Amino acid sequence: ERRFFPDGLAEALRDHGRHRRASSLRAEDGAPRRPIGEAIQGPQIQTSRDTLDCFVARAPRNDDVERQIKPPASPAISVIIPTCNKPERLLLTLHALLRQSAGGGFEVLVVADGGGVATRDAVGAIGDRLHISLIETPRIGQAAARNRGAARARGEVILFVDDDVLLSPGYLETCAKLYQGDGVVVRAPVYQLRYLAAFRDPERGLLYDDDGARRAGSRLGDQRISRAMIVNDWPSIARKCQHRNRFERLVSQTLQSADPRFPWLGLSGSGVALKRPLFQQSGGYDEAFGLRWGAESIELGYRLWRAGARFVEADSIYSAHMDHPRGGSLDSFEASFELFFAKHRDPAIREVQALILADDRRPRASAAG
Repeated sequence: ERRFFPDGLAEALRDHGRHRRASSLRAEDGAPRRPIGEAIQGPQIQTSRDTLDCFVARAPRNDDVERQIKPPASPAISVIIPTCNKPERLLLTLHALLRQSAGGGFEVLVVADGGGVATRDAVGAIGDRLHISLIETPRIGQAAARNRGAARARGEVILFVDDDVLLSPGYLETCAKLYQGDGVVVRAPVYQLRYLAAFRDPERGLLYDDDGARRAGSRLGDQRISRAMIVNDWPSIARKCQHRNRFERLVSQTLQSADPRFPWLGLSGSGVALKRPLFQQSGGYDEAFGLRWGAESIELGYRLWRAGARFVEADSIYSAHMDHPRGGSLDSFEASFELFFAKHRDPAIREVQALILADDRRPRASAAG
């Protein structure tokens, strides 16, 4: 299967040496000279390698089974993470949640879309340090997987996070504070860790079995991200957050505009939060998207916008996307937009599709869905 690496990986390779020497881009403490530096402070949680590597016993495989680890009685926020065959990145995503806090606590619902022993191991490595529900399903697609997690959620606010994203410290707390009224959808800027696109395992430095990945990885070994780094040294992650792709910049510009053309783009990507009743009233993600990806999130955003929802971008927090290749997915991406347009017949949908694909006919690794 041919893999498409995210646009910008080649540029990242060219810039790699220059970035390492560019002291002018760094503050005295090594943090980037940009607003995201305000959000890098968080609790310093000490963990041992033995604890990090402690895996639970492997349970037998069953379709649509749930295993819970000390669920809180009444969480303030439910974090929903659909995942499919990315256990190495999922493990890092979960460790970023160890830095989070929220008044009233939070629960994590991992929906294994297709299941798998490796996903159970990634969840088990966290042990009882997070309140986790693991939900295993047959392969049903992202839209249905998110709905499955939302159906189990008990928090007042639900936060959808992808299985390859690191949330900055304070993310959950900030989302909770922004909910002063109903009908609000909150997102934050997403930065791309472009260098990681060559790595199947970003922590151990294991590469995809691809010539391009091997060539890139041989030059980027020092770009690996570890669990200990995420938990105890977040500023080292923040310093890597230098790039936002074209679509992400478009979303921010749209939400900051006084008269936005596409406000419904505010539900794109990962790290999007809204009140659970609002999600339920919307009908949730349209499961007709099936295994197609790319438009399922913004289609929900479109329906919420038509119902009067307001979209807000919080610039004091952010997330870091661990870039990865997508295999042969352009047809799936375009098919998802065909369904989106067929449902609503709004010419603006075609404009957004064209904007996403303007630079290249290949979708990026962190596109709209």
